[in-house]
Amino acid sequence: LTARDPFDRWVQTSVIRGTANGTISAIAYAELGDITSSQFTALAAMQRELNADVRLSNRQNVVFRNLTEEKLRVLYDRLDAIGMARPGAELARDVVACPGADTCNIAVTQSRGLAKAIGDELEAQGLAEVGGVRINISGCTNSCGQHHASDIGFFGAERRAHGQSAPGYQMLLGGYVGQEQIHFGEKALRVPAKAAPEAVARVVRRFANERVAGETFRTWMDRVGGVDKVADELRDLDFFPTPEENPNFYIDYGETGPFVAAVGDSECAV
Repeated sequence: LTARDPFDRWVQTSVIRGTANGTISAIAYAELGDITSSQFTALAAMQRELNADVRLSNRQNVVFRNLTEEKLRVLYDRLDAIGMARPGAELARDVVACPGADTCNIAVTQSRGLAKAIGDELEAQGLAEVGGVRINISGCTNSCGQHHASDIGFFGAERRAHGQSAPGYQMLLGGYVGQEQIHFGEKALRVPAKAAPEAVARVVRRFANERVAGETFRTWMDRVGGVDKVADELRDLDFFPTPEENPNFYIDYGETGPFVAAVGDSECAV
């Protein structure tokens, strides 16, 4: 981001201006798609005050439409007061995940926990505000988290290492849907759940350093040799220490005990 003023940074990342008819929309950033009841009440008050059309996006954020330039500052101040004006929508920190094993009977892994861990790792490495890269996670092979259609995608799976079960993920790269194009993500490699944040950080950093102006993630990946070439720099991460060396590799995010792939009936089967 080039802007320094908080309002200008928000405008740079979260305001969308229609080129054809001059429409203005703005995105309220909901980290991990979480919105509290008090935030919902405040958002409803903003909608009435600004006479805006409000939608939910497939990146789990809130979009205010049919705004004017004069209303942007008002909206920003209201969002800032409830913690939803952070520049984040459509940036690397805007990680999308399905509910995962928190609440889903058929999820294998804690996808929301991984989403938070990836966001934290990107923040720590100064990569959270890289644009042009979308990260999506599903807790199983089903595509509720849209992992197949994102630049960087993961789906959860049970791994076996040193005689024990451990949480793991299949990493996919290069998924894209838009502008009359469809590319499903290509399998890159499998990684332990606890190594996935570092895998993302490496890819995002390389993309940020190597892309040229206007280049999409998919175009960059193809230019540097494809999914296998990008994955080659991550293969050292597909490694499980023994449970004695690092027991955390055998405990999923947000859990306190050993990983167990407990899968039940799907909602449609009961």
